[in-house]
Amino acid sequence: MLACPSSSLHGLATLHRPAHFLLPNPLLSPPPYRFAAPRKCKSLSLFPANSSRRSFLRASSEVSDSVVADGSASNVLLQPYSVKIPVGDRHILVETGHMGRQASGSVTVTDGETIVYTTVCLDDVPSEPSDFFPLSVNYQERFSAAGRTSGGFFKREGKAKDHEVLICRLIDRPLRPTMPKGFYHETQILSWVLSYDGLHFPDSLAVTAAGIAVALSEVPMSKAVAGVRVGLVGDKYIVNPTTEEMEKSELDLLLAGTDSAILMIEGYSNFLPEEKLLKAVEVGQDAVRAICNEVEALVKKCGKPKMLDAIKLPPPELYKHVEEIAGNELVKVLQIISKIPRRKAISSLEEKVLKILTENGFVTNDSTLRNNSETIAEVLEDEDEDEEAIVDGEVDEGDVHIKPTPRKPAPIVPWLL
Repeated sequence: MLACPSSSLHGLATLHRPAHFLLPNPLLSPPPYRFAAPRKCKSLSLFPANSSRRSFLRASSEVSDSVVADGSASNVLLQPYSVKIPVGDRHILVETGHMGRQASGSVTVTDGETIVYTTVCLDDVPSEPSDFFPLSVNYQERFSAAGRTSGGFFKREGKAKDHEVLICRLIDRPLRPTMPKGFYHETQILSWVLSYDGLHFPDSLAVTAAGIAVALSEVPMSKAVAGVRVGLVGDKYIVNPTTEEMEKSELDLLLAGTDSAILMIEGYSNFLPEEKLLKAVEVGQDAVRAICNEVEALVKKCGKPKMLDAIKLPPPELYKHVEEIAGNELVKVLQIISKIPRRKAISSLEEKVLKILTENGFVTNDSTLRNNSETIAEVLEDEDEDEEAIVDGEVDEGDVHIKPTPRKPAPIVPWLL
């Protein structure tokens, strides 16, 4: 049964009998079905009666665009924008605002015909303070990306495979250090491989896409993050090599970082000298720096305002009070060699400091310091290196820590000779 578009009800569904049907006996047939007239709603008067769904969507899009241009709304949708970023001998296409416009940040990164789609969403309400950033990452390679369908009973993708879990960790490692302390809004990163051409690897694209999506969102990350793969064919270093080039490569190096630092390195090589490996790291860092600079320019054009007011840290004067109360005693506690007694002593010292601060009115029961899992040792981590406590006989020689060990080489068993 079809809805009659020419009905006087202006689009409301009415049952229509096809003309080629024979009319039944009116005495035996049930009464005709009719839809009751709906109650009038004030909100319906805002739209014309004959407006189609397409015109309504177009009108709503124009309204959102005008809101963005006017700047009168703080929570607006991402607007479509695309940019090509040079990576090695090729360009990657970065598009945002085309899909996932309700997400905090969404981006599609294309290399060849390999497409990775990544979204970032965060909770409006902060979670309980903890000693780690509440970040979860999910990476999934869809069957449809390669034009395949599962041959088993379950046609959809199941739980994450081992290599997908490893790629989730590749995404998490460089992003987590860029998150500020005191930001406790739960954040979720979803990365999907929408298309795979068999030539361009999606893992390095997923790292870059996640970094761009977080940079475009409200998450107050310190710097943009990107990732690349570096291969070595002969004497030529290749950034983001294809699968064919990787078959001839002596090196498979995946690194990620910011424009000024390397945050994650993973890979393997075939008896490669250290000089060549360091050169590969330098080539990869240059490529990451170029991507991050383009991402920073993209964020200035279409990025969302950062939630800087959501960062909750103890006031600076509390650090001074804690150091005055527990400074000397903490040095003695940290010199306890045994691990369990040292932890108990630190925990007891924490309770003592919190009690004194509460009695003097420096902190309350609902303050950030009391609810924060940050220990006294972490509060005092900004001490000068000359005042650093030595634990378990460890010697500090600049940046090199030398720790004595009682272990001795095991003797050679005679029957193994």
